[in-house]
Amino acid sequence: MNRNKICPECEVEYMPHIERCADCGAVLLLHEEHRQAQEEKKRLMEQAVENAAVVREGDLKWLGELYNVLIDAGIPCTVISDAGCNKGCCGDKCRLIVSKEDLEKAEERVAEYYRKIHPELQASHELTSQGKCPACGSPVDANDTECSDCGLMLVIIGEEEGGGEQP
Repeated sequence: MNRNKICPECEVEYMPHIERCADCGAVLLLHEEHRQAQEEKKRLMEQAVENAAVVREGDLKWLGELYNVLIDAGIPCTVISDAGCNKGCCGDKCRLIVSKEDLEKAEERVAEYYRKIHPELQASHELTSQGKCPACGSPVDANDTECSDCGLMLVIIGEEEGGGEQP
């Protein structure tokens, strides 16, 4: 029986005495544990998403990242892509979908992940809620769209309003 361990993220094999992946820091799994984790991931991937709801739209790389976040959280999802036009001017339209029952949980998990990879947004939000510019600390009004001292734009346009990768 092979007692070596495998990184569930990188798929790199390690000697049995090593506990964490040197590249990504993930806890290593025995071959049987890794196989079971892969089967569970596959089951979640293949689970039919009925009454589909769109969690996010965007490029395939970003949605692939979010897909893994949701699958790792045990939320069944899939990424679907509609081909662009034949002329080549319109790119593929990709959507991350879940069941309507899982939509709220999926959106919360995506927002949590986004806060994790962009902690500076929380700090900026706290400063603006205190009436300060996040860049220079000058006083700003809640209705200001730009800092009068440094010119920082204080309004972030989210996905629903005009694109981007913000939750």
